[in-house]
Amino acid sequence: MSNVADVEKLVVEDSAPGGECDSGLIERYLAGSEEAFNRLVLRHQRRAVNLAYRFLGNYEDACDVAQEAFVRVHTHLRRFRGQCSFKTWFYKIVLNLSRNKYRWKRRRGEFGRISMDNPDGNNPGNPLEIADMTFSVAREIRRKEIQVSVQQALKRLPPKHREIVVLRHMEGLSYAEIGSLLGCAEGTIKSRLHRARTEIRKLLADMIEC
Repeated sequence: MSNVADVEKLVVEDSAPGGECDSGLIERYLAGSEEAFNRLVLRHQRRAVNLAYRFLGNYEDACDVAQEAFVRVHTHLRRFRGQCSFKTWFYKIVLNLSRNKYRWKRRRGEFGRISMDNPDGNNPGNPLEIADMTFSVAREIRRKEIQVSVQQALKRLPPKHREIVVLRHMEGLSYAEIGSLLGCAEGTIKSRLHRARTEIRKLLADMIEC
């Protein structure tokens, strides 16, 4: 494992299958089709949960955030003017709700550690992971250790650095997309990402060769 990006690839999840484009689904929903909105939810629900989970480190909290995000989309979708992609607009909703949840749990002293036996907190079944039966037992254990360590390292980063690592390396957004999402210049994004990578390398020094 030569760098942080290699480690992070182990915890990236695929989004739901595509099909009709977002703009088409939105247009049909605004014309009165709830079925179109349901398809929009199915397309983006895993992405929403994953994004919130990587920020919060708790599966139940991530599901709560994703559910609230879709409630807000359903309520405010008529205000979406298409000045950015739906994905960017939706990510901003999920990210803001995740920030709010993070601050609330931090004030309550509930932002705790991740268990090696149950890295998803309140989700013993761990459905976000897709099992690969071709892995040897030793390799699967090692993958689990790395995955948990990455999430622990993310939780120790300042929120503004954690956001950029998640959006860039785990969600695959461009610098321009991240800048639009966070309201920052690309130079600021790159600078924060560099500092975040440096910090993650220090945190994971015992698991990767820098």
